[in-house]
Amino acid sequence: MTPAPDHLAARARIIEAWAEAHFIDPHGVVYTSLDKATGRPLTNSFFEPEAESLNIPGYTAAEFWNYEDCGMTTGAYMQAMVWRYEAERAPAALECARRCYRALKHIYDMGKQLEEGFFPKIYGARFSNQTSTDQVLYVVLALDHYAPHADKDERAEIARMIAHMIQFWVKRKYRYLYYDVPDMLWPLVRFPSLLLLAYNHSGDAQFKVEYERLLAEGVNRHPEFDYLRRKRDGEIKLSDYEKQQNAWLISNMAGYVTMDVMELDYLLRNDPSNSWAATWRQSARQMWEEARLALAPDGKAFVNVLVAMATGIPRPPDPFYVEGKPGYGWTYGRYISGAKSGLSSMIARAGVQAARHLPEREAILGDSKRILETLDVQDLTYLDQPERFLPRHRFMTRFYSGSAMADWLWAYWQGKVAGFW
Repeated sequence: MTPAPDHLAARARIIEAWAEAHFIDPHGVVYTSLDKATGRPLTNSFFEPEAESLNIPGYTAAEFWNYEDCGMTTGAYMQAMVWRYEAERAPAALECARRCYRALKHIYDMGKQLEEGFFPKIYGARFSNQTSTDQVLYVVLALDHYAPHADKDERAEIARMIAHMIQFWVKRKYRYLYYDVPDMLWPLVRFPSLLLLAYNHSGDAQFKVEYERLLAEGVNRHPEFDYLRRKRDGEIKLSDYEKQQNAWLISNMAGYVTMDVMELDYLLRNDPSNSWAATWRQSARQMWEEARLALAPDGKAFVNVLVAMATGIPRPPDPFYVEGKPGYGWTYGRYISGAKSGLSSMIARAGVQAARHLPEREAILGDSKRILETLDVQDLTYLDQPERFLPRHRFMTRFYSGSAMADWLWAYWQGKVAGFW
């Protein structure tokens, strides 16, 4: 049944009201996860004794899951509120965006315990020495979008914050620890957009020189997460499981397509005459086509998908044990699950951004709108289908997801401003 014309607008109001009542911490930070049973932040009693969660020394499982990706969730919610303000000129939306700015600055200032420009993960709303470049990407792009609506002092602080956050990585030659990896080289494909953004806000030529150097090296000749292409081309060795299934396994396409398309969208909007622009558009198309393979008929996304080598037809895997070292990831230890997730809203948002640059706009927007039409508050989950998980991992199916919520609103309001619905 086709929704009424105001169906999505009404749902956006409901989701935002629910988010304002549940997802905002005392500093304005948007929680990463909530307890589906209570709509409240997680407590240590949420985790059964057998729950197998990441162990970050000095922090509880509840502190970890409440805040692990809060830079992403707060940045995405800030984007949604700025787009809403641009659609409606509603003062309340701008004030929500300003609250997000203050929350991000609160985290940024906390990072000065290590040094200026370090944007930390704040497990339990406390400083940690952990960070990630996906957090930085979401944060600086949100600050960039908010800046034209900020006051003079905020704009000056935003320019300073962005420059220091990117300089943090440049001076380390893009190396920093990640969990128990002490000196990880972060994917260079992530940095051209960040460098160009830092140059656009600071005017510091060092960022433009480094931007051009990385482009000349071809670091973003392909998108970062094009695992399916690399498996098809033999660049990635297939697992025994994939050989047995006669299919390629791809995972976490919701999270991957959003990062790649965010970067590509910024480059295409801010350097459209660059000789790499056609490559960037093709990368956006490729990531969208791969992400579509993960969409379930009900508008959610499968976190793991097998793509048949003979036909290219996707299917979720049956629960299956595979050999290998247990560890964190979308296979979560040795267990591959074809479970569904409300993080498909991230695919919808990537579609809204990619559609501006690709001739397949109508088809892309059709998929994106279908996702938004089928997800309501109760569907904005991290993972579903507990029966597909081992008992020690089933706690992950009991989360509402801050990313699913914020990206739904971002996709809707950006599409509204663009005239897509």
